[in-house]
Amino acid sequence: MNPAVRPPFNFADIRHNLGMNAGEARLTRRWARRAALAGAWLACLIALGAAATALLPMPSLDLWAVGMLAVEFSLVFAVLAVLGAVLAGYARRGAVCGATAAVVANSLLAVTALLPPVTAWATARAQGAPLTLSGYLDGLSTSAPRGPDATVRYARVDGTDLMLDVWRPRSTGAGPLPAVVNVHGGAQDTAQSPFPRWDAWLADTGHVVFDIDYRFFRPHDWRTTPGDVKCALGWVARNAGRYGADPDRLVVMGQSAGGYLALLAAYTRAAELPPTCQAPEAKVAAVIAWYAPSDMTAPIPASFRLAGPVRRELSGQIWPLAPESARRASPATYLRPGLPPTLLIQGGRDILQPSADTRDFAARLAGAGVRAELVEIPYADHQFDLSWGGFGSQIARHAITAYLRRIAGTAERAAGP
Repeated sequence: MNPAVRPPFNFADIRHNLGMNAGEARLTRRWARRAALAGAWLACLIALGAAATALLPMPSLDLWAVGMLAVEFSLVFAVLAVLGAVLAGYARRGAVCGATAAVVANSLLAVTALLPPVTAWATARAQGAPLTLSGYLDGLSTSAPRGPDATVRYARVDGTDLMLDVWRPRSTGAGPLPAVVNVHGGAQDTAQSPFPRWDAWLADTGHVVFDIDYRFFRPHDWRTTPGDVKCALGWVARNAGRYGADPDRLVVMGQSAGGYLALLAAYTRAAELPPTCQAPEAKVAAVIAWYAPSDMTAPIPASFRLAGPVRRELSGQIWPLAPESARRASPATYLRPGLPPTLLIQGGRDILQPSADTRDFAARLAGAGVRAELVEIPYADHQFDLSWGGFGSQIARHAITAYLRRIAGTAERAAGP
């Protein structure tokens, strides 16, 4: 080696500059490798914990939500596992067995964590949806950059005020805009407008959004809740013009139980399911249903991973009906030509609404002559849209934008944050 050419990094120079002797330098390297190995195993444990919450039955809904978010942010855990493998590789000279095991464990976890984003990327390419890493960590859907423009009572039924939030675009164009009635999910325990960021986004992409409240399901009473939704649809059809909305371009959208209610309210005639208030029968132009049950006669899904009392509680909420009532409470019962075009959005690993059931429902819609589209996001779980920046939500926003542009004639415009 030419003595005039010195390597860019030389531990001997560092040792000399720090005034360390050879023994001190060896001790420093030993402790550095130990710290690297500890960091590698810490990264492994964090990634393993995230994988466990995503893959194993959870004893509570809170832990299930953690697992769902672990899938949505799995790219973060993949990077963490890769970092752990790098640290373990550095530590191998000091602890070969432990470091090798850490390299293998972190590498396997990194590959596992990369499956959701890689498959989502492939789905996005097939859909023509642009994905951005810059928005990947853009928070949750539970808060919005602004609030609704108005909160209005749309009915008073049996002493209960039924309310809705109105979201209008920050800038309005010429002519009335499509109306989107958003029906929240949660079945029994979610208040109105739990994901307001979706309301704000829909408004700022050229729609007037009506996020409605309704009375929760009652034991052995399947009519009241969808009847409230039909009451709200009638109110919107009658009052749309006051808010700059077009009642002839009325779209109803919902997630989970809200998607089920959207389907049932849009597919049934007044004689089959009347509204709970005096309201005209609304003409629905299109339906957007996220991971929505469509057949209440179906058995409890085998994918119900939630353990113990949580599983029993949810089972009692969703399947409490006698067979004939369950049939009449099923959107699938009312399939016929002339129903509104329907967009179905589904996660591939949904624990509450199996993706196979939604694929079957899409096929049944097509068989009945109904224009139906299905967007399925591999590895996404129930309520994946809680993550605003996740790839699943980015794909869904692209699909909804394109769908509303085709069905409701929404003009293209930029959305707010």
